Amino acid sequence: MDIVESFISIQGEGKFSGRLAIFVRFAGCNFNCYGFGVSKKKNDKQFLGCDTIRAVFTKDFADCYIKFTPLELYERVHILKADFNPIIVITGGEPLLHHKNEDFLKWIELLLKDNFEIHFETNASIMIDFEKYPLYKKCVFALSVKLSNSKIPKEKRLNFDAIRAIVQNAKGSFYKFVLDQEMIKNHKAQEEIDEILAKVNNEVYCMPMGHNEESLKTNALEVVHFCIKNGYNYSDRMHIRLWNDKEGI
Repeated sequence: MDIVESFISIQGEGKFSGRLAIFVRFAGCNFNCYGFGVSKKKNDKQFLGCDTIRAVFTKDFADCYIKFTPLELYERVHILKADFNPIIVITGGEPLLHHKNEDFLKWIELLLKDNFEIHFETNASIMIDFEKYPLYKKCVFALSVKLSNSKIPKEKRLNFDAIRAIVQNAKGSFYKFVLDQEMIKNHKAQEEIDEILAKVNNEVYCMPMGHNEESLKTNALEVVHFCIKNGYNYSDRMHIRLWNDKEGI
């Protein structure tokens, strides 16, 4: 299994913001959200996407990954855990690309046997067969369903069968939408969220687009007002407030 990074920190966003958490970031993604406008340079080559570019452009960043067996990654989690009781946040990229992988399943099985609380961060575009893989019923899912500001085509980013399967079968789930002030002001944010909730209702958290402190400030207040107006929950991005755009924290 190719791991971009693994570390212990504080969950910075969503319903469980503030919780002590071990993050395990898997390589690979089925989206490149270039609409989020984050750029990174490597070997004189410029990349444009989201704030996890290293996990998305696997061919270019493969030399940065560490390969783990299920037991090695299980032991890595225990080293990070020490004597604490963190949640385990499985993220990417898109971690559910690996949800059928035998090594991936074995690792999750080992964690569940130790009563770890497992959270997935996913774009919710990949269908999980919860009857074939029942261990996912014991996990919590943050559904970061992408909106039009990601620049991903609608037919690709909205898989309502996949979303519905997670909401109906997982231990817990919630939406986590990334908003910017432009899509709020032109009413696209409300239209797109309404469409999603009409298909599959769930608890909503909205957070401002921003990969660093400066860009976060640009959108945060508008998102707060949007949440108050519509009865949604606001999620800040605590890790960016504390560490700006530093990686691995």
